Amino acid sequence: MRLRWNRRVLGILAASTLVIAAGIMVVVQLNNNYGVLGLVAQLQSFRVTVDNQSDFELSIQETGVVTGAAAEASADEVGKILKSGKTLKIKPRLTLSGEGGIYLKYSDPREPDVPKTIGVCSYTETLSGYSKVIITNDKVAVKENCS
Repeated sequence: MRLRWNRRVLGILAASTLVIAAGIMVVVQLNNNYGVLGLVAQLQSFRVTVDNQSDFELSIQETGVVTGAAAEASADEVGKILKSGKTLKIKPRLTLSGEGGIYLKYSDPREPDVPKTIGVCSYTETLSGYSKVIITNDKVAVKENCS
């Protein structure tokens, strides 16, 4: 009887060890390819990080949703100044019915009356995930990871 119980315990321990080892291998593989935190972040409410690598202070004006003509769009006023070399994390309060995209509107002192609008998420149905925007003197780069 005791021998049978020991075999069961050993079988359960072996199976548990295999499951834990497989889980660790999956996490390591995902972290190497995508970053586990990136997978978790993609499920959270949408956020955008703006990295000002230009020589100028930027005025971050708003984020908003662009949708089809029949749908209502929403916008969230940011109204923050982003100094050169600094980073700003924005968690916009937006609503979406259906599908759309998310934009960011900003201006710099070279043309303060002409705001620039850039797409920070080209397609979303759930307003989740994140994007990173890098603004330099000459160009804007956007890395999207939204859904």
